[in-house]
Amino acid sequence: MSENKPAPFTNPRNKITIYKIIAIYSAFYVLMKFYAIFVEGSWLLPNLILCAPMVIIGSIAFQQLKKQKTSWWYILVAVIAVSTLRYYEAEWVIWLNQNL
Repeated sequence: MSENKPAPFTNPRNKITIYKIIAIYSAFYVLMKFYAIFVEGSWLLPNLILCAPMVIIGSIAFQQLKKQKTSWWYILVAVIAVSTLRYYEAEWVIWLNQNL
């Protein structure tokens, strides 16, 4: 009764789904930062600087989705970068505001 299903990491549909999640999350993050800046009055420059990596990550993911060219390496790098940014975000915003 066992079917010959590909392993989760070899299924190309999984990569496309993860790329879509990365692109959507990046767009959502940038929109929420703009909301925080322009509606709630958060610091402009530190928050814009922290948006830059997410704009880059989301743009690359979107472009690679359009070209149907996906890579597990990009997914790994993007997940690490997003996780690091989210973990240190509060500290970095304060540091950037004090040092710019």
